[in-house]
Amino acid sequence: MASVFSFQAVSDGVVMNFRDGSTFGSIKKAVTLHAAEASDFFTGINLYLNLSGLELAYEQLEELMQIVKNYNQVNKIYFTAKKIEIEEKMTESTSEAVIINRTLRSGQRVKHQANVVIVGDVNPGAEVIAGGDIIVFGRLKGVVHAGAGGSKEAQVAALKLDPTQLRIASLIARSPDDIDSSKLQAERAFIENDQIIVEKI
Repeated sequence: MASVFSFQAVSDGVVMNFRDGSTFGSIKKAVTLHAAEASDFFTGINLYLNLSGLELAYEQLEELMQIVKNYNQVNKIYFTAKKIEIEEKMTESTSEAVIINRTLRSGQRVKHQANVVIVGDVNPGAEVIAGGDIIVFGRLKGVVHAGAGGSKEAQVAALKLDPTQLRIASLIARSPDDIDSSKLQAERAFIENDQIIVEKI
């Protein structure tokens, strides 16, 4: 799936960038699968589909629009053909989100001063530290620390929220022992009344 498209955070939403030369069949299959697994993950934000480098017929565009409508909580959906340059800056001065298009395995560590988006799983033994939010389009089973600079507005969201340890600002929580790890259920964790609250998305 990640080989067909990738995500890029922008100021008012998320851009879905498709690999140059991708066939409509591969795009249709990948987006249909992702929309089924993450139907509520774009809640309240805009989704931009970047078609730069693709050659799609009008009928195919219509069909693609019907598929992305399965992201049922998205604010607005746009098509664009503008080439967007992606730069993953890991310096302390950057305020942009970093997009990681791979699964993080045991021993791997990602640290960024702003938001971090993982398109893949965060396996046990992996660690993600972000000054802002942490969004995982997959299973979160490692250690995460959102709002590492002290921001209590930060949140953590995943298609399966089952971290070894979850920290937001100075508060720490962990998953219950009896959690059902077989079923995907998008959830988010945030601070409310000085406690970490977890709710379904």
